[in-house]
Amino acid sequence: MALGLTGCGAAERCVPAGSSVVGTGDLAGTYRGVHEAQGAVLTLASVPGWSGGTLTVEGWPTGPSYRAELGRTFKGSGTWELDAGSTGGPLVRLSFTQPHDWISGDTVDRLAVAADSSRTVLYENSDPDTCPDFRLDRP
Repeated sequence: MALGLTGCGAAERCVPAGSSVVGTGDLAGTYRGVHEAQGAVLTLASVPGWSGGTLTVEGWPTGPSYRAELGRTFKGSGTWELDAGSTGGPLVRLSFTQPHDWISGDTVDRLAVAADSSRTVLYENSDPDTCPDFRLDRP
C-alpha cells in the first residue's frame, strides 16, 4: 500500500514512501511533533483484542471552541482506534475524554499513518500533494 508524500526536499522524505499492512501493535509507542506539531507528544498504548487502545497527549492543539478555557494546547487522555480500511490508507482516530469530552473537529483527532522499516509517522493529511506540516514521528 503506497502512502507516500515526498515533496519535502531531495535529501529526505517527510513521511515514508510506503507502508505494509499496519496493525494496532505496530502503532503503540510515543510520537513527538515536528513543524506545526512542535512540542506535541502523543503516546499510544494498544489493548489486546481491540483495534486500538488508550492515549495520552501533552502540548496538543486546542480547537477554537475550547481555546478560551484551556489555552492554545492541552494535556489529556482518551482512546484511539485504527481504521485500516479507510480510503487513502490507514487512519488513527483519536477520542479525547480528559480534560472533558471533545466534539469532533475541535482539535486534531484524525491522523494518517505512514510507515517503513525505520520509522512510523502520524500526520494530518490536509493536502495530499504537499508535505504535511502537522506530523508526529516515532523512530
